[in-house]
Amino acid sequence: MKPARPRSRTIARPAATFISVADLVSFLRFHTTLSGIQRVQANVVTSLVKQGRTDARFILTGGPESGTTPFREIPVEPLVAMIAYVSGSVVDRAGLDAALDRCESASRPFAPPPGSTIILLGSFWSNDNTVDRYIEIKRSGVRIGVYIYDLIPITHPQFCDAYLCRTFSAALLDLCLLADFYLTISAHTNRELGRFLAAEGARPVPIRTVPLAHSMESRTGSERAWPTALKRLRGREFVAYVSTIEGRKNHLYAVNLWRQLIKEGRTVPDLLLAGRKGWRIAGLMDLLEATDNLDGRVHLAHGLSDSDLRAVYVGSLFTLFSSFTEGWGLPVGESLACGTPCAASNAASIPEVGGEFVDYFDPTNLQDGVRVVGRLIEDRGYLAERRRHIVEDFVPRTWDDVAGDFMTQVDELKNTPPLPLDLPVLRPGGFYRPGDLFDPPSSKQAHDARATRFLIAGSFYAPENIGAWMKGPSGEIAFKTGLTPGEPVIVYVSLFSTGLLADCKIKIGLDTAPGLNELKPIAIGGGAFNTFASRMPTAHLQVRGHVGNDGLCRLNLEIVGDYARPPADTRDLGLGIAGLGFAAAADVAARTDILEALTFKQATEEAARRPGS
Repeated sequence: MKPARPRSRTIARPAATFISVADLVSFLRFHTTLSGIQRVQANVVTSLVKQGRTDARFILTGGPESGTTPFREIPVEPLVAMIAYVSGSVVDRAGLDAALDRCESASRPFAPPPGSTIILLGSFWSNDNTVDRYIEIKRSGVRIGVYIYDLIPITHPQFCDAYLCRTFSAALLDLCLLADFYLTISAHTNRELGRFLAAEGARPVPIRTVPLAHSMESRTGSERAWPTALKRLRGREFVAYVSTIEGRKNHLYAVNLWRQLIKEGRTVPDLLLAGRKGWRIAGLMDLLEATDNLDGRVHLAHGLSDSDLRAVYVGSLFTLFSSFTEGWGLPVGESLACGTPCAASNAASIPEVGGEFVDYFDPTNLQDGVRVVGRLIEDRGYLAERRRHIVEDFVPRTWDDVAGDFMTQVDELKNTPPLPLDLPVLRPGGFYRPGDLFDPPSSKQAHDARATRFLIAGSFYAPENIGAWMKGPSGEIAFKTGLTPGEPVIVYVSLFSTGLLADCKIKIGLDTAPGLNELKPIAIGGGAFNTFASRMPTAHLQVRGHVGNDGLCRLNLEIVGDYARPPADTRDLGLGIAGLGFAAAADVAARTDILEALTFKQATEEAARRPGS
């Protein structure tokens, strides 16, 4: 008898929660099928709408040129229609683009009010959903929650692209300074995140677990229709491994397992690897090429729709999942939800998904896999009993369960006051250049890069090699100094312009404790600020003042007067920052370090511009 599912707690509906689906929309501009994180977003959105959760509203982030309103609210109807289309059995690029266009054209500019809550539902390191988009609204008193899927680029960098490791690590470190709470997709990810935050000395914030579902959304009608891409397998026994084909998923183990079973003279079914190709698979592809896909026993398929995948699950003798590490392990749950036994790795979160219904093996021990998988292939009585146990006793967790638990946790967590933005502390004597964010990464640069991203958040466009352009005629740069409030300080700032500010003045100064400093106008013309194209000389300025409360400094910049905008650029450009540093007025050593950094960098840039360099 199946156990009764516990009812979700009923609580009063609070003010709206704004859920970012920017990652989902951006991802689908380049893909016509849903991958793991994007599928989670699609199913959570659909379930919330089905449950009538009108307090959950959906937003997109603006592009890198967004100005004062960097978010757009997207109506429910076109969003749900787009998800329904991409989740259907037939999806083409033109149709999906049209659905995405309807979503974006229906969206309207939106400014989250102070005290509201925004949830980053998808990836926080890519796909127009990066952390820098949220720093400025955090300053205004908005609460930020983040759904964390895994920490694999940090805990298992050997399985990830180097660029992903860098961007993921940087984004998670940034989140430590602005997140009010985290939700995780498994208890395993919860523990990994807790260890990471403790190791980084991050401020304590709540971490709650909202486990994912076991299944894809239920489909009707064509769910058992056989995929046309798999005609060769129809009517044959096969075992399916459904997953992106990448090194972390350990497909090489699965193929070597089949090789060993064949070598031992066992009769094996075909092996289907269903998923798009990812990274770290050179060894796998070399083996398949050298053995002619194990003499035709291994099949690869990608681009399968949800209904195709369901047919694969239902048609499999059993499924295989030999991954080294996971945040959840959705294919294991999907297999069980389709009534199909699964042999899976015993690592990370996978046992949370499969419980007693999965046959586990050590993904680092081939003989253990031979034992477990060999039994499922050869002992059909045992396999039938495992299938019966799943059909009669397994109670799948649904996406409705996930969505309900998700909002229950959010509604409880959003009742606490939002935390202030926790700015990184800059090093006295350091010089922070936005253009350096394009340099090859190193462990020594990690802190400086993090501080630089926060320096230019909000008032500046995305960094370029030359620096970062200020958005419009005014902006603010806020940073922590670690110095005593009221202590005399000197801020060194390097500025450049479009060369179109001849009739303007700049106001620049430190906005600290009342009476300690005032903005002082600096006349500029076509001299040092006559910058354009590849010739970008900078004006190096000293701004003197005093440290504010909590060791904070706020540097204010303002263009006074009308100025022309550069042709062929939609942004409001006038003034840019090439770098910034500070030192206590009495700290001669730190002041010398900044001057040396400026001199060395400037000499290097001038040498690079010389003919023949």
